[in-house]
Amino acid sequence: MRLMGIPPSSLARWGGTAACLGGISYAAYGYLSDNPDMPRLVITAVIPLLKLATPALFLGGFVGLHFWVGSRFGGGSTLERAGVVVGLLGSVVGLLGSVVEEEHGMGLWPTLPHLGGGRTLLYTGLTVVGVATLGKDAPRLLGALVLGSGALGWASLLTDPGYSGLLVSMRSLHVAFAALFCLSCVVWGGVLATKSGANGWMS
Repeated sequence: MRLMGIPPSSLARWGGTAACLGGISYAAYGYLSDNPDMPRLVITAVIPLLKLATPALFLGGFVGLHFWVGSRFGGGSTLERAGVVVGLLGSVVGLLGSVVEEEHGMGLWPTLPHLGGGRTLLYTGLTVVGVATLGKDAPRLLGALVLGSGALGWASLLTDPGYSGLLVSMRSLHVAFAALFCLSCVVWGGVLATKSGANGWMS
């Protein structure tokens, strides 16, 4: 499986790097947007940039997972492929929502409050890929990390005061789970980037 002649291992490695950056971008966006004392330049320039960059980077992360699954397992199982597709869709929803919000003052993300917007698809995709991969010997570590990331994402969503399907309204828990989710993305992205560059790992 190749894209314009680029080896799948390189695409997986770049995807892992994108996932790392996505976790960092998400953390920065959450911190800056929740701080009312930010300078005007940060509010008008940096925060909108992070809002666009975060789903775009997660999109790259799922592309990396797609090529990792396809190269390592000959296309992967139906469940693995489904998880990647759902995660890609969630990233696209978040990206389009950010673009629409910047141009028209409304976003796809907030127009789906009962579903949590693209985040539900993103977290579902991570969870499904993780579960499907746990049954395989070689990628079990990465599968466990991806599954943990999805679980932390769901925990952050279900404790988010802005989510209408809220189970527990505790802001401190939401912040803690969101921070752990960001960290987990950096971890599994780093593992994917490192392992996909190892000799024979993607063969």
